[in-house]
Amino acid sequence: MKLKLFAFFLCLFFAAAAMAKEIELPDSCGDAKTKFEVTTHKSKTALPAPDAGKALIVFIQPKRQLACVGCSAQRYAMDGQWVGATQQDSYFTLQVEPGQHHFCSTGPMPNEIAIRTYEVKAGMTYFLQARLITYGPITEEENDSQVVPAGRRSNFHFGMSLLDEEKGRYLIKSYEVAEFKKK
Repeated sequence: MKLKLFAFFLCLFFAAAAMAKEIELPDSCGDAKTKFEVTTHKSKTALPAPDAGKALIVFIQPKRQLACVGCSAQRYAMDGQWVGATQQDSYFTLQVEPGQHHFCSTGPMPNEIAIRTYEVKAGMTYFLQARLITYGPITEEENDSQVVPAGRRSNFHFGMSLLDEEKGRYLIKSYEVAEFKKK
């Protein structure tokens, strides 16, 4: 029991030390110092359709495989600006102009960064998922999206991918809607 407690506090110490060091994020992300406070609730409405002339992006965070005590929310950015955040098993939506967009997601730990570029079309709904992959299969898209800054090490894989519409719609039926505000 004492060994488990020691290991827990040791992990907590290293997590806090890692979070204290600022890292430079890719251009598609926002300011590294921006943090979010996230709450979730069950949705009372159906997923909206894209506004006329726009695309709808649904940002999804599935349940993490590891418990993360004291970790921050998972952030999402588009074209260099933070657009929102999630907690496990939650999602939020964003209406966007069609065209090429650069997406970034950071996980709860500082070395979890994923970036992707996607072309979005008006009238379409896209389900963008970023997740910590501790075991199981990793898609090629998730593998290509992970960014590990020089001098950093990652014990796990953090990746981002587009889900097909059927899978995305199925997942969000059991997920909660994320509401967020900058701290």
